Order: sequence, then structure tokens, then C-alpha cells
Amino acid sequence: MMIESRRLIEQVLVSEQPCLGAVFCSYTFDPSYFEDRILRALLRLQGDPEEEAVRYHEEARAALRETPVACFVDAHVRRGGRRLPYDLQLIRERTFHPKVILVLYDGEARVAVGSGNATRPGHEQNAELFFTRTLRYDVPGDAAFLRNVDRFLRSCAALATHPGTQLTLVRSALAARISGTPFPSGHAPTDALFVDTFSASMLDHLKEALPEDARVTRVGILSPFFELDDLDIANDTTGLASVLSELLALRPGSPPPLDLGVPWEDAPLAPPYGGGTPVLAEGEGRLWASRYRESVDGEDIERLEYFGVNRVTAKRVEIQLGTGRPGRYEREAFEHEIAEGRMWPVEPPTVHAPRRILERIVREHEVQLWLHPTATLTPAGRASRRPLHAKLLLLTVTSAGRTLTYALVGSANASAAALSRGVEQGGNVEAGVLLCLDGEVRLSELLPSLVRAPFESVRFEEREAPGADVDFSAWLEDVVHDAADRTLTVTWSQQGPAGLGAWSWWYLDRELAKGVGPGSGPVVLSDFELAAAGAELEFRAAGRSWLVPIRVADLAMLPTSAHLAGLGVRELLALLARRVGAERLSTLREQRGVAGVDSILDSVFGEGFGPTDVFRAWWGLKEDLLAASTVSAFRYRLLGPMGARTLWERLRDLPRDSVSDDEIWVYGCELLRELEQLVLPESADLEAKQVLLAELRTLLRADLTRLRPRGAGWLDGVVRFYGIEGTHGKT
Repeated sequence: MMIESRRLIEQVLVSEQPCLGAVFCSYTFDPSYFEDRILRALLRLQGDPEEEAVRYHEEARAALRETPVACFVDAHVRRGGRRLPYDLQLIRERTFHPKVILVLYDGEARVAVGSGNATRPGHEQNAELFFTRTLRYDVPGDAAFLRNVDRFLRSCAALATHPGTQLTLVRSALAARISGTPFPSGHAPTDALFVDTFSASMLDHLKEALPEDARVTRVGILSPFFELDDLDIANDTTGLASVLSELLALRPGSPPPLDLGVPWEDAPLAPPYGGGTPVLAEGEGRLWASRYRESVDGEDIERLEYFGVNRVTAKRVEIQLGTGRPGRYEREAFEHEIAEGRMWPVEPPTVHAPRRILERIVREHEVQLWLHPTATLTPAGRASRRPLHAKLLLLTVTSAGRTLTYALVGSANASAAALSRGVEQGGNVEAGVLLCLDGEVRLSELLPSLVRAPFESVRFEEREAPGADVDFSAWLEDVVHDAADRTLTVTWSQQGPAGLGAWSWWYLDRELAKGVGPGSGPVVLSDFELAAAGAELEFRAAGRSWLVPIRVADLAMLPTSAHLAGLGVRELLALLARRVGAERLSTLREQRGVAGVDSILDSVFGEGFGPTDVFRAWWGLKEDLLAASTVSAFRYRLLGPMGARTLWERLRDLPRDSVSDDEIWVYGCELLRELEQLVLPESADLEAKQVLLAELRTLLRADLTRLRPRGAGWLDGVVRFYGIEGTHGKT
């Protein structure tokens, strides 16, 4: 069995279908990479974030307004720099370590569960491992998988510092598509099971998956990080109490062998500078490196391989290849390569793993150590870094005469906090997928870059645990922007780190507020506009600063750019009737101001506007509503600052010296007629869209009943035509 090597963005996020919503869970988080690469692929954005930054962010903001995107990240390790208004929900109560992606399309969902964070290294540079699958909503097994993911996301939301708005929209879209799908029958085989630490520890999930009669014959662990070595854990009296020993003892029986895959961070690409010629006979029991060229399809390719020298005789060299297989070669050929500087012994590899724990395990189990070189060569011979960050557990068992391998792919490192404890027991938030594979599957089969190394040939070192850092931004529970009211509301948390003195809040180099010590309750700041350059509040205290995400209360109310805020009647009529595009109108307002735009609109409407102009706008609106692929897009077209309700309210509130009551009433009646005659296409979101449509129709009918002209006989026929009289409240 081999693992397919593909970029995650291309495998999961690129599609010809429009995305209906997406959720990302990550430990570390890089907003620049997420916005410029991940969202660009997910939302099919055409702009260039570097060459046309302003235009790109306006395009992205418009797309996010119609496609809900939510991210859950660990509050303690994320980076600042967020500019776009997706939901960024912070987790502080637990180490939040899962890497999960859920993307919804109309006919299918895509999931990715694995080891890579939402950063450039996590998606493009590291050696990562993801389970990816396309799932159909109408297939019972696929729907069951999605229900498990949905429950996990609901639990993530319960831990977040604020509820957010976008996750609810994504979950509603998912529920609308799987609610009618039956649950799989009790005997239906499950080849992939989504698991997380909200429901149980990862080890408990593994125990439950194994058959009762299973006998463990081999354990494989691939992990870049391990639990810290503890003298008590390795103590002969106390006994072995590490998570590694728990894995090896999941079922009673003879001690199974252990394959352990770890990073080799100091793997060499060339012999040491200035060293003498190595002596082959003195290199027994050590790892060696061989760098050579070979021709592949007529092209010279640079290669680098590692092997262990087991025995050197007068004419032969017995080695252990990096794959673990033995080999015998002519000594003369090796001596020639050494003399040419293309073969050399490597220094003992440094391995970051718990030495004392492993020494205890070696006494009772056969242990094979597998190294993943961080440094490697491109085919052209250039140095390249590909650090190991993948996590994988393999348990090979025999049961009922069959050999099976249970694989856990996910985010959990080989530590007690990740594997032995669930969230309720103080463990990490982790997620993974359990697979059942036929036969024995080993680490070296799945990751051919691994190099077999003798246990005695490496040097073990503990990684230093990072020191705890004070984060005064934990005092801010939520920061919310209301685009309709142009306010920013900052809510203080009831608890936070001690020692907060003088502080200040800043937005794009503008001081918004300052004080001393923690505050209480919400603080409302007026006249606030969310710029394209940033969507974070800077919190300064104790000579440092932290960036806190600004959440948008209602994305439907957020203008694409500041130049499209507060549009007038004629501008809205021109937009909805397709007489001017939003991008051109924004440019005109920026470059020419209100007076310049008025002159352009004069050429469109003349001195005023008439029924034809309004009716064309309603017809354009109808086309927009039919084209809305998501509930968010539909709601924006109905209720947003450039939607039906806003234009109707602008018309309704016009001074009566420019338009008569009768005209306004007829314009509203025509809008109501278009909305009542609107036949939406069948979709899973049809009911949600119809509810929004009914609410606006109710509002319109109330306005029209109140505004209906009295005493004008000629209007009786119009009233009967539109059916307004006596139908108040009909939806």
C-alpha cells in the first residue's frame, strides 16, 4: 500500500462547483496564507492578492458574504494579520490540536482529517498525512461520517470564546442535505470512522475498534513529537506507564514488535567539509550516505540514499538498505565511491524522543527505528527541506484467522495528553480517522523516505518545552462589528491573567480606547468602519501587543468596500438594473466623489427616475435571487445594503416633493408581485430561502397596507390587479 502524494489544496479545495460553506480546524494558523492561498482556491477568486491587493480583498469580502467560512484555532499559537471577515474562533480552555477541513458543495461534501496546520508548511512544505474523501449526502455511510464531523464541530463551538455566526450557517446547510438520509444498518461495514477526543480518548477508540479475539502482532508509530521522558515512568519499581507502553499492551499476549518513525533533523546532504577520507572498515555499525546520479528517461537525476554498514570483508560489504532489506556489494566499488567523495559515514543522528522510556521498551520488545530525513535533494540536486509532521498509528492484529491493520490517521502525537486522555480528563482536542486495512501494513510501506537505523546508532535528546507566555488579550471575550450601526463592541471577559495595568486598543494605527486594569461589560465604540486592510483589534499592554479577531455580527450588512456604503436610490436602481457594476461604481465614488457619480447617473436616468427604472431593478433582483447558490447569498440579495429591502426602504422614505405616495405604493406593489411570483429552484436550501422570502413579503404587505392611497377612484383597478386590499398578513 502506498500513500498518494498530492497537495491538499488541489485535492480538497479546488472544484468546478461553487462552495456552499467550509470549516477549518487548526492548531497554528497563518492568516496571510489562509486568505491568499486557501480562500483563493476555495472561493474561486480571480484577483491577485499581491498585484491587486485592494481589488482582491473586495472580491474576497463579497465571496465570504455569500459563502460562510468558519475557522477554529488554538488562541495561544496563532499568528496575527487577519484581514478578511470569516469567523476566526479561538479556543483557550484546552490545547486545540485537530486538523480538520469540511467543505460543502451542492451534491457532495469533502473532508480532510490529518496532521497539517492551516499554514504554508502544513499544506505545502512538511511531510504531512491526511485522510481525504468525497462524501455523498444520500449514502447512509457517508452521511454517518458527516454526522460525526458535525458533532465534533458543535463541541468545538462550545469551547470557543464566542459563538460566531458562520458555523451555524454551514451546519444548517449540511443538516438540510443529510437529514433525510437513513442511518446505516447495524451490519453495514465501516471502512473509515471519524473519531475525536470529545467522546473518548484516542486509545479508547482504538480499543473499541479491535475485535475481542484480536492479538496484536506489530505496532507502528509515526510521530514528530513525544511525551517528555519521566524518570518515574522509566523506573524499574514504578514500572512503565508511558503512552507507548499503553499502545503495546492494548491486548494481552506476547510483546509485539514496535516500528518507531521519527524525524531526522540533522540528516546530511554532503560529506563534512575538510574531513579526511573515511575508512570503510571503521564504519561498521554506522549509517552511511551515498550521493550519485542516475539517468531516468534520458534525464540525469541527483539521488541521495542512506544505508547501514553491517560487515566489511576483504571483498564484500554487507549492508542494510534504508528500506530495511539486506544487501551485499563489491568492496572495491564502495572504496571507489568513498575516494570520489560520493559516499561517507554520517554522524550519529539526533532523535527527539524519550530515551529512558524507549530503553525500557527495548528490553521487552523488538524495536525498529525509522528516520525521516528533514533535508533532501530535488532531482536537480538542490537542497530542500521536508520536515516530518505526519502522525500515524498502526496496529497489526490477527483475528478469526485473518491479518488486519488498524490505522489511526490524524493530529495526535505520541503523548499522553493526545492519546491517553479525552477532553473531559484534561487532554487535548484531537481528531482522526480509524481505518481497517487488509494484511500487515508497515510504516516503511506508507512512507518510502524512511531510513532504517540501528537503535544504538542514534543520539536521543529531549525537546525543550516552550515556556508559558502571558496573554493579556485573554481579557477580551469578544470583539464585534455591527456594519449596519457602524459600531465596534468590545466585551471584557470575567477572568484573565493577573497583572493587567495600563492598556489601549488600536485599529490601523488609530487609538480607540485606553484604561487601567480589566474593565467589565461591553464597551461600544461608534463610527467604526471595517477596512480592507485589517480585521483585528490591537490590544497593547505591558509594552507588548496582541491582535484580537474582529467578528462581523451580520456579514449581509457589510459593504464590499467603504466606497459602496450608504448608496442612494439612483445608485441602487442602477446596480440592480445592471446599468452599472459594483466595481465601477466603487471606483467612480472613490475617484469622482458624490458629485461625479451624480453626473454619470444623470446620463442614465435623466433628471429623475420613473417606473421603468424601478421595474427593471426589480427584474434584475429576481434574476439575482434565482442565481443565489447559498442561503447567505439569498439573504444578502434580499436584506443586504444593495438588496431588495434596502432599495424599498430608500424609495419608501424619499421626500414627497420628488415622488408621490401613489408612485411609491405602485413600486412596492410591483416588488411584492415579483416576489410572490418567484419560483425558486428545488434545492436542499429551498425551505430556508422561502422563510426569508416570506418575512420580506410580510414586511412589504404591512408597508403597502399602511401606504395605500385613499379616495383615488382610478386606483381601484390597480388595487385589484396587485391584490393588496384585504390580504394583509398573507405570505
